[in-house]
Amino acid sequence: MKVCILTTAHSPFDERIFHKEARSLAETGYEVVIAAPFERSEVKEGIRIHSVPPLSSRTDRIWRLKTLYRVALQENADIYHFHDPDLIPVALLLSRKHRKSVVYDVHEYYGDSLLNRHWLPKPLRKSVGGIVDRVEKWAARSFAGIITVNGHMAELFRKENPEGEILHNYPLERQFKFSRPEKLKPPVILYLGGIKLDRGFEVILRAMILVRKNYPEAVCELVGPMVVSDLDQEFSDLTPWLEQGNVRLRGKVPYEQVPEILAQSSIALVPLFPTLNYQKAIPVKLLEYMAAGIPVIGSRFGYIEEIIAKNQCGLLTEPGDPESLARDICALLEDPKKALSYGQNGWDAFHREYTWEKEQSKLLSLYERILAARDQ
Repeated sequence: MKVCILTTAHSPFDERIFHKEARSLAETGYEVVIAAPFERSEVKEGIRIHSVPPLSSRTDRIWRLKTLYRVALQENADIYHFHDPDLIPVALLLSRKHRKSVVYDVHEYYGDSLLNRHWLPKPLRKSVGGIVDRVEKWAARSFAGIITVNGHMAELFRKENPEGEILHNYPLERQFKFSRPEKLKPPVILYLGGIKLDRGFEVILRAMILVRKNYPEAVCELVGPMVVSDLDQEFSDLTPWLEQGNVRLRGKVPYEQVPEILAQSSIALVPLFPTLNYQKAIPVKLLEYMAAGIPVIGSRFGYIEEIIAKNQCGLLTEPGDPESLARDICALLEDPKKALSYGQNGWDAFHREYTWEKEQSKLLSLYERILAARDQ
């Protein structure tokens, strides 16, 4: 059986798309092809990448739909699995016109996320977000199945389409086989993921200057793509902030390098703001920190608060408050025994409850049901 995975917004080697879903399917015996913007077509780990020209701008994603539609027809797959709302027109054509089995994989609350997109004029954000939300739900009725990332999202889509699965975007257990830390490492404070205003960029910069008054040797590593267009004017020149806080910008790194970076860190941060989207989402970075046995400092709201409090794997800080974040960082540096205890608790909880290997059976079960229904 052949699966064609479609995306415009992600790399074909995206963590969820390639390393989790595509590899799980390929290891089970499916023929898997990923159609995505990329420099070249290639085969990696038995998964074929069918590249389309890389995108030159955000609007270029729209013009790529026609190309991806032609690629999808050319592949003639048994199941099409798409990941981005802008691909809904392509998915509807495949489902309605060509009677193909289509799965929509919903990563986030796209309508809510548009309320904080700096590239969209502010007066338009609410109305555009509402339109996207309604189109998603209406289109969901035409698809063979819906994949969501938490129970709340699943309920929203289940009203339109009862077939689907919740696939939590948990980390791969096999990537975290290194030994659990037995002592607190040198003070390397880590933030992993997209770096921008509503993910606490300014808060981290301010907090690290305060931390270094007590711990001048402390280093903060920011690992991930950075957006500066929405920062306050006083951050127009980042150099003095980076120097005073001893903050290093690592940029985006290959997924395979993440475990090594985690293994070299002593404290990890999830300082997100309580936007509508983040209130409902489980940050993958939080679970990766736990998988590495690192004590966590996270914002006091939503799933972040629930997971940290439930598993006693770190401290909760007030979102948007650099003084609170700095105090919590210093508290863990001052009490390495407590920090190691939090790390151990997170390590145990991850292996007990939060691994992708426990999720992949649900993906395979959904595919089996879709294929069985198609053959009836």
